[in-house]
Amino acid sequence: MNSRLISDDDLVEITGKKRCSTQVAWFKKQFGIDVVTRANGHIIMTWATFEALSAKRAGVLPSSAPPARPALHSVRRAA
Repeated sequence: MNSRLISDDDLVEITGKKRCSTQVAWFKKQFGIDVVTRANGHIIMTWATFEALSAKRAGVLPSSAPPARPALHSVRRAA
């Protein structure tokens, strides 16, 4: 996995937005996440994180839902 940070130019290319606040809003709308930002508002994200988000959105990652549990039936003692 690539752990390099996404550059500001790459963020513009990914989101199509130039302003940091609109990039943050884009990530919220597209992926439903609140991204980490620097004090100046620029997004801090690695390529690995973005690729994982994209893969999850495309449905190619296994779901994080727990496996289905078997149905349980109560056992009663005979009186």
